[in-house]
Amino acid sequence: MLNLFKNIFYVIASFLIIFLLGFALTKTFLIFYTQHGDEVVVPDLIQRDYKNAKHDLYKKGLYIEKIGERNSQEILKGSIIKQEPLANSVVKEGYTIEVITSKGPELIPVPTLDNLSLDEAKIRLINSGLEIGKVSYSLSNKIPRGQVLYSRPRNGIKTPKLSQVDLIISLGDVKQNINDKADKYDNLLKGIKD
Repeated sequence: MLNLFKNIFYVIASFLIIFLLGFALTKTFLIFYTQHGDEVVVPDLIQRDYKNAKHDLYKKGLYIEKIGERNSQEILKGSIIKQEPLANSVVKEGYTIEVITSKGPELIPVPTLDNLSLDEAKIRLINSGLEIGKVSYSLSNKIPRGQVLYSRPRNGIKTPKLSQVDLIISLGDVKQNINDKADKYDNLLKGIKD
């Protein structure tokens, strides 16, 4: 019976020694593994071209991974919008910086504005995510007075979100001879530019 207790004690002691030895070796390995290589300060990559940033990071011993893309009005297509870790963070050599790059501005097709009143055209532009630009006037024998002749850019053309769209408004048809062009033109504008 005493022999049996000795054997059980030796087995338990053996397992305990193996466990403690494994724990110590694992801890030593982790300390060595996490402290290998030099520390590097992460540069600011925002608004930098992805390919150029990749090259520069490689020279510092860092890597880069593009994890997504999104539209940006301010940052050029192919440039970096967001990075993780942030600039001035300290990482080990060989670390991978995750970035999101710009797809450029969101492009919106110019809506059809022909034959709309100026107010209707403004509302349609705003609802589309665009803005009204320069408004000018021209004579037309086809489009009634006060309605949009055409827009610049034309309908269907894709333009960046919040871009301005210029409108040309009809002054209507003038069939009689105009003696004083400036005076006649000013009279034609009355009621439209209120």
